[in-house]
Amino acid sequence: MLAQRGWRVNLYDALPAPPAASDAAWGAGERSYQLGLNGRGQKALREFGCMERVDKYAASVNGRLSFAADTSAGADAFSETRFKPPGTPGAEKNYVTRVMQRDRLQAVLLEEAAERFGDAIRVTHGASCVGVRMHGDRPELELRLCEPVDGLRGPEGAEPGVDPDGCEVQAEDDIFAPRPDLRTTEYDLIVGADGVQSRVRDALCFAPGSATRVERFVDTNERRYKTIPFHPSAVAGTPSDLNWGYQNKSLGLGMDALPTMEGEMVGVLLFKPGSEVYETVNALKDGDAAARFFAEAMPPLVPYLRADELQRFVRRPISRLPRFQLVEGPLHRSQPLGAVLLLGDAIKAVKPYFGQGANSALEDVAVLGRCLDQAADDPAAAAAAFTAARAEDARALVRISRSFDGAGRLGTARFVLPLLLDIQLNKLLPWLFSPPTLRALQDERNAFAALAQRKRYERVALAGLVAVAAALLRVALVCLGAWRRTVLA
Repeated sequence: MLAQRGWRVNLYDALPAPPAASDAAWGAGERSYQLGLNGRGQKALREFGCMERVDKYAASVNGRLSFAADTSAGADAFSETRFKPPGTPGAEKNYVTRVMQRDRLQAVLLEEAAERFGDAIRVTHGASCVGVRMHGDRPELELRLCEPVDGLRGPEGAEPGVDPDGCEVQAEDDIFAPRPDLRTTEYDLIVGADGVQSRVRDALCFAPGSATRVERFVDTNERRYKTIPFHPSAVAGTPSDLNWGYQNKSLGLGMDALPTMEGEMVGVLLFKPGSEVYETVNALKDGDAAARFFAEAMPPLVPYLRADELQRFVRRPISRLPRFQLVEGPLHRSQPLGAVLLLGDAIKAVKPYFGQGANSALEDVAVLGRCLDQAADDPAAAAAAFTAARAEDARALVRISRSFDGAGRLGTARFVLPLLLDIQLNKLLPWLFSPPTLRALQDERNAFAALAQRKRYERVALAGLVAVAAALLRVALVCLGAWRRTVLA
């Protein structure tokens, strides 16, 4: 986006470069937690002119495939629910979700940048942000160069950490040995897209007079996960263009899987930390033990597994999902001739269940582009405009997402009942009641803060309708009583 505007850009990434988007490694089906690009993400990528290349390496999701927990009675192993194609009457979405591994998306965007803007965008891997100085006319970025010891990238969705020497690591496989060279460079605009443990955000929070602060929420519905590949081609007739789902309620084990371009599925097993199934998965010793576990816990999915991948499944560590957090106050700090600002997970961390993390981050970039338009590319003015345009939306997204993530039966009821209520109200009075929040989140035409406000108004309207109905019922009962007394008299 910046290069399209004529800016010269230095991009620093603490992690090593991902494999090329066309690399055969992606066909293994277990590269990372899959990312679904919804209407928000696709709209932004089209604005940047990147969607054609993304489409080349993405799979489609056209509905859901639900595996049956018990097929002993001869029932089908699965049932399909397909979405109506976009543009047809009654279609649930105005887009087809496109799916790929997150670091494959990074590979695609890096290749797009190199091909179209090779002279304008300089990419440095293995460079970790140490801090940002904001005492002069322009901000200064402090970097430490890190040498990757192991080139493997950690599983998607793992909560990042930072080692004692300041080199960001995303999982146990991402280990960096510090080198003595530390760079300090002055820039017109520093954009902190450095995740939930952002060093750029830390610098904003601790800057003199700053009103920026981070609110980290206690995870009341914590989950752990492991990824496992599935192979639809192993069973004739199994569709590979759907989101797969399976639940073993007695174990507290869930599974969702999304397709890759190569036709394999990346499954994510979700379970509570400290639970019996957690301890079982954590204690698996080899592929044979893993095969027995799947045969007992997820029998309909056993035909789609491979022995070599079960062995790798055992070796892979259990990972944790990110916790909810948001930024209160400004998302930026302006200086006389420059600015620092935050976007993506640095300002709003959500769990990946509803597909808004990376999609809203891509939308952040599009919003920043519009702010630069309004400010004629003045970094200080554009950064201030970005806070005004995006801060409330970022906070609303986190609060809405948290409302979906309650623990236990009460949490499930608080998620399911409003969903069912909104579906019926939208059908009965579409001019007054909007679609369910979960569906509306996916619609790129809805701003998060405006969506939250509209739902509050709709709840008030619903309460008013209920009160009016109760009053009319009371009047009707009084009139009926009066009529009966008259007739009896």
